[in-house]
Amino acid sequence: MKRDWVAGILLLSAAPLLLVGLWLPVISVRSMLVFARDFSLIDGVLEFWRSGNYFLFAIIGVFTVLLPTMKIGTALLVWSLGLSHGWAPALVTQFDRISRWSMLDVLVVALTILLLEGTLVTRGDIGLGFVFFGGAVILSTMATHRIARWRPPADDRI
Repeated sequence: MKRDWVAGILLLSAAPLLLVGLWLPVISVRSMLVFARDFSLIDGVLEFWRSGNYFLFAIIGVFTVLLPTMKIGTALLVWSLGLSHGWAPALVTQFDRISRWSMLDVLVVALTILLLEGTLVTRGDIGLGFVFFGGAVILSTMATHRIARWRPPADDRI
């Protein structure tokens, strides 16, 4: 497979953005202007586990941590090894199809802030992790789309 350098640059940019986006605060919650707490995406997923909300832990954990990480990792593998046949390119195509769900947690954060803004004593602000994570999802989606749509030239096909 002849490498698509644009896809490679997008993936190599998305990987560190994802890591930083998962660990930096995505939301800052302030209550009565005295109490403040910052939450990263990892903190939020682990908080669901600690509070016994195992369904939300699984759903948000899969769509926030597992799928984006697997999507970028698999796409980097396919791109770097130049794979054009077999299970790995097919998996990248599947990730391309389901990548819209990677933004599920962004929707959850936006809805949380909207709900917090509706109360008089609590305020929610978007953190930098939100921007990094959103950037990683957008860049990796563009890259997997390019890789999934790539077809080898007729003389390269086996």
